[in-house]
Amino acid sequence: MTDEPLHGRLEDLWSWIENEDPAGETPAVDPADVVAVMVVHNAAEWLPRQLLALAGLQPRPGRLIAVDTGSTDSSPELLAAAAAEGVVDEVRTVDADVVFGAAVAAGLADAEPEWVWLLHDDSAPRRDTLAHLLEGARQADLVVPKLLQPKRRNYPDTLSEAGQAITAGGIRVPLVEEGDVDQRQTEPTEVLGGSTAGMLVRGSAWRETGGLAPEVPRHRDGVEFGWRVNALGYRVLTWPDAALVHRRAGRTGERPAAGHPHLDDRLAALRVAGSRGASRPGLAAASLVRAAGFLLAKSPGHARAELSALRTHLATPEATRSLAARFPEEDHTPAELLPNRFWPVRHAVDRLGSGLADRFRDLRDSDTTIDDLTGDDFAGGRAERRVLSPVTLVLVVLIVAAAAAARTLLGLGAVSGGGLLPAPASLAAAWQAYLTGEAPWLGAAAVASLAGLGSPGWAAFLALLAAPVLAALAALALLRRLGLEPAAASGGAAAWAAATLVLGLVTAGDITGMVLAVAGPLLARSLHAVHHNTAGGAERLRAPAGAGVWLLVVTVVWPLALPFATAGAVWWVLRDRSRLAEALTAVGPPWLVVAPWLPTLLRYPGRWLTGVDPLAWPDYPPASSALILGRILPSGLPLWLNVVVVSALAVTAAVGLARLRDRGWRLAVGAIGAPLILGALLSRVVVTVDGGTARPLLSPWALLVVAALLAPPLLAEARRPARRPLVPGLLLALGILAAGVWAVVGFAGPVREQASVLPGYVRDVVTSERDTRALLIELDDGEQVSWNAVDSRRPRWGAAERNPVGDFAPDLQALVQAFATGTVPDDVAAQLTSLGVSHVWLRGFGPELRAALDNAAGLSSAAADADTVVWTVTGLVSRVTLVDGDTSGPVLRGEVPDGAADRTLVVAEPPGADWAATVDGRELERADADGRLTFALGADGGDLDVGPREHTGRAVWHGAVLALIAILAAPSLGGAAVARRGQE
Repeated sequence: MTDEPLHGRLEDLWSWIENEDPAGETPAVDPADVVAVMVVHNAAEWLPRQLLALAGLQPRPGRLIAVDTGSTDSSPELLAAAAAEGVVDEVRTVDADVVFGAAVAAGLADAEPEWVWLLHDDSAPRRDTLAHLLEGARQADLVVPKLLQPKRRNYPDTLSEAGQAITAGGIRVPLVEEGDVDQRQTEPTEVLGGSTAGMLVRGSAWRETGGLAPEVPRHRDGVEFGWRVNALGYRVLTWPDAALVHRRAGRTGERPAAGHPHLDDRLAALRVAGSRGASRPGLAAASLVRAAGFLLAKSPGHARAELSALRTHLATPEATRSLAARFPEEDHTPAELLPNRFWPVRHAVDRLGSGLADRFRDLRDSDTTIDDLTGDDFAGGRAERRVLSPVTLVLVVLIVAAAAAARTLLGLGAVSGGGLLPAPASLAAAWQAYLTGEAPWLGAAAVASLAGLGSPGWAAFLALLAAPVLAALAALALLRRLGLEPAAASGGAAAWAAATLVLGLVTAGDITGMVLAVAGPLLARSLHAVHHNTAGGAERLRAPAGAGVWLLVVTVVWPLALPFATAGAVWWVLRDRSRLAEALTAVGPPWLVVAPWLPTLLRYPGRWLTGVDPLAWPDYPPASSALILGRILPSGLPLWLNVVVVSALAVTAAVGLARLRDRGWRLAVGAIGAPLILGALLSRVVVTVDGGTARPLLSPWALLVVAALLAPPLLAEARRPARRPLVPGLLLALGILAAGVWAVVGFAGPVREQASVLPGYVRDVVTSERDTRALLIELDDGEQVSWNAVDSRRPRWGAAERNPVGDFAPDLQALVQAFATGTVPDDVAAQLTSLGVSHVWLRGFGPELRAALDNAAGLSSAAADADTVVWTVTGLVSRVTLVDGDTSGPVLRGEVPDGAADRTLVVAEPPGADWAATVDGRELERADADGRLTFALGADGGDLDVGPREHTGRAVWHGAVLALIAILAAPSLGGAAVARRGQE
């Protein structure tokens, strides 16, 4: 404890009361000592308001001089009238090419006032602005006021500027966030400089610095001047109590100008930065980067102005040298007034975060709000409080159902079945499948694997569980945009999610159907935005670019959507020629992405009608009665659920049709009947894909039928909401019912967790560098024979895009028939070796057939289980065989020795296979041979790499197209050069 008395310590605590104001002993500045100079140029539109503000000043400056710089509008007459009324004391005229600093000098002439007040013709001061500036003048030599943006109707005052600095590269550093609401949150602060609009300067500082620099015509003249004032040891202070409304007519394009407003601003920035030590190469590199950024922001005018400013700066080094000569030799600028060298990086991060926040705010304030998705406090109308909103109820039920259904997939095997092939082992393998495949959906699948933390298997697992939830959210977003109330929108979303389950999209592994259930409503929502798009300029392309994104997603899983969309775009353009750019933006990028795939689509036209991995589906049609009930896929869900859901949808559609007018009724019936009839007809068609047979995918047509059934009642609700929403309630009940049944039944259809049926030693050989095949044959009920050929790449995503055995199908089919009948040929081992088959897996064969196969030469058997036998080809089998003259042998360890110059490599692949072979990185040329893919090896050996050719150029092409559509969909550069509207 200290010995100081308590009352002494208390006096110290309250001693701040006796601290005097720093300006307390400084005499007040007499307004009569202030000479105000206002520079005017073609300001007839806003000059009357400016003069009215000057007339109301209290106090007024000792003298107010207006300098007109060759105005060609009615500005001179307005100034003459103002002089006659005593608003201004004198009007002087100079040439139009006189810059702001020179015009101020002309206004002052030989006068040496105590204080100089600089005014723009668009910077209307408030009544007490000068009084507050004079308060700041007691503490500083240069006082920078607060600038406000022009007030908009029914909006509070917003900040434009309150002082600024400049980085070493010429980037403007504001002290306040432009556009923030003015809540008098700013305090007087020492600053490097600021705008000349409303700046109050001590006369001695003005004369010692030489005034504004003519090398900086405008825009940055205030910060350059303030820097020189600081360098001489004077104090520059912001004074936020003094406020002016700054229209910034030159920067917004309201004041006519010969060039782009950004040109003068950037040229001034380059000269200021160059005069303070920035290198010319560094400034040039920064300008080039900025110009590229302006192009990405769809503002070629800014990019052109950026490059023009750089060109002028490089061509006029004498201006930069002259500006540097004005700077004092001894710099007294406080270091804390200069921005940190990392400020641009921090600012960029802040802008990114602000942009994300704005997007979140747009979502919150749009037609589909966060409240729409989670609560009952919806904008408009009387808010009704519920214990649980219908939207929340739908989402909670679907999430809980997905979690319950997931229990049937949690085992030791990978999730696959139906149209869902096993996922690649890793993200790299998924990317490899895309590079070596042709279908662009493989690239989307590889990117989607990131949702599973880089695991394609987990990504597929999560997609199965999340599909109904995402489909409901997508439908909700569409219905809210169409104007439906939350209750009706949630009912429609619930019914749409029920359709994804009842149709079997999830439990049958229909990846195409699941993607369409999510992307389809979002595509419709974006097309609605395109139809109602009223934006201008480059911003007009954002909505169609968004539609192009969702059309691209739909196209890569169901190619037929693109021709349909293109036909619709052509019809739209024929009706309205002004929409050509928007139509091209929407359908052009999807065609560019599909372009490398078009040869395959044209070679196999049936591929247009199928979804992803078309050969994974059996080619038998569903029963006619099943089609009526939406039983297009083996879902594993009870049949009665299909009956209930389809019947309820039909009833709600009938109710909705009854509320429509004649034209709407006909359109609705056509929308229901057309996809229903087309789907039924296509269900009886067989298409060919790369030598394999498949059925056209029915889920897109079924989803269109469901959408058409839901449209009449929901659109009727949007136009005339019923007092008792029975239809939305019924649809909501359908969603809850379907989700509940799914939760109980789980994945009882084709999709399930499945471990490999091959023994471990077979998988080791197949996945080794020998890269062999395994032939799987199963005899069902002693009659039906099914077979498949698998290897290290099949079955995996994309494997069913092509026939897994290609030209070898007849050879393998003959061997399958021989094994099934027990009459294998004597050279069966040689035939299997030539096909790269190292093992034959047999299941369902009786003892008699097994005994007959035991006598086959070159094969040895081993039981895998009670019903399964694996036959191994004796000797060593490899996909690649080295042929040297009359001798040949398998390549076992991925390397070949040196040898004769005429050696070849024979690969157990068709001659036209898109494969490549390299030895120590040297690509081998193909050799002519019949029946097998052959490469000329030559004498040199080394590490051998044989496999499907990677098409990195196609990936680059896809990336470029995606970058293009991302640029088009991104926000355009803000309207720095766009005139404001809606101002008071």
